[in-house]
Amino acid sequence: MLKRVFMSVVVLLFIVCGTAFSLTVPKTHLVSVQWLAKNLNNPNLVIVDVRAPSAYKAGHIPHAVNIPKRLNFQKGFIGNIKHLLDTPYRITKVFRDADISNNSIVVFYSFSSKKGYTFATREFFEAWMYGLHNIAILRGGIKAWILSNKPISKKIVMPKKGNFRIIDMSLSSIATWPDIYYYLAIKKVQLVDAREPKHYKGLDKDPRLTKHGHIPGAVEVPYYDFVKKVGSYYELVAPEKVKEILKSEGISIFKPIIVYCNTGHLASGDWFVIKFLAGAKNIKLYDASMYEYTRTTLPMAK
Repeated sequence: MLKRVFMSVVVLLFIVCGTAFSLTVPKTHLVSVQWLAKNLNNPNLVIVDVRAPSAYKAGHIPHAVNIPKRLNFQKGFIGNIKHLLDTPYRITKVFRDADISNNSIVVFYSFSSKKGYTFATREFFEAWMYGLHNIAILRGGIKAWILSNKPISKKIVMPKKGNFRIIDMSLSSIATWPDIYYYLAIKKVQLVDAREPKHYKGLDKDPRLTKHGHIPGAVEVPYYDFVKKVGSYYELVAPEKVKEILKSEGISIFKPIIVYCNTGHLASGDWFVIKFLAGAKNIKLYDASMYEYTRTTLPMAK
């Protein structure tokens, strides 16, 4: 009898503890300040500050580890292309060093400017590509946290080693030059340029590009179209607004979409928003983007 009672208590504790530690992010993969504050001490939660080390040291969300955006690009050139998605070996090391495991819940955040969210979405994209899917972005970034009177820490977090390993990859999320060739030949894919108008129109003098303008037929939807100002900071707009913006540009979430920019950074913002807020099922990010495209003999438009 006592044995049965003991076993019942053990099972109950297991269920209670399992419920306390289990956590799933919203389907939009956006979490609020309130959500993060409520779950701040969940042992499976890893908070990632993607800002530069100097910004991190000046003050960050408690328990956050620092993975600056530069750690998510390959060093140097691959052929004549720079800023490509980092290798499986390097990403495994970066994630393990940040105490990330396959069962982790990871929340990325950055600064709260008009462009700030794209730093977080770039790291989110990399994590998504390498198989981490219980992940999210903090709506409004660090300033939304501060203005909600939440605590800030200057303690440098020295994380334990995680045991992340690549089990599967979301290869359907990344586009390469054959996808662009297919687009140019068949025109069954919608191409979205996430850059600012001066780049789209070829009015820039960006030294990273060998030619200026955009891929013929691409529709311009700059990354900043998807943010709104809330007081002194920016946050992503509501899903309904995202769908309205896409509709006004003639983009259907029910047809294949490829997004690009110059290096795959800003386009990660469009990719995130169109995929998770608008609900597009078939959307890819052209990682090499215009850094690669302008080094080919493919046509340009202005």
